[in-house]
Amino acid sequence: MPDEAVPRTTASYDSRREWRADPKGYFLIKVFYARGEIGVRHMNYRHEAQEDILGKDALSIAQTCVRKGLLSSLQHAAYLGHELHKAETALKLGLVFIQDEPLDFNKKASEPESENVKR
Repeated sequence: MPDEAVPRTTASYDSRREWRADPKGYFLIKVFYARGEIGVRHMNYRHEAQEDILGKDALSIAQTCVRKGLLSSLQHAAYLGHELHKAETALKLGLVFIQDEPLDFNKKASEPESENVKR
């Protein structure tokens, strides 16, 4: 893949410096293992639920959020896609899912739905 004529950038992200809140709100993501679904709750900054979206895969949920205009920044869309992919992987492999935490491939889910809380 390397081509000397093409500029190369090393990927990086510093969440403390680069993260910006999306004015349209934020998302809470939950895995419903028993139902085989992923749930996304769109919240405003008064912490009020605005809409729930349920689906079986990350792409359809992300595209639904985009189509409904629930995001206004590319950074937020990238974040949502990343977290939804983790949730889909957790659902398929029966792993514990905690939003904003890396997946632990040694931790199997034992509850019918993810708690979405850091322990």
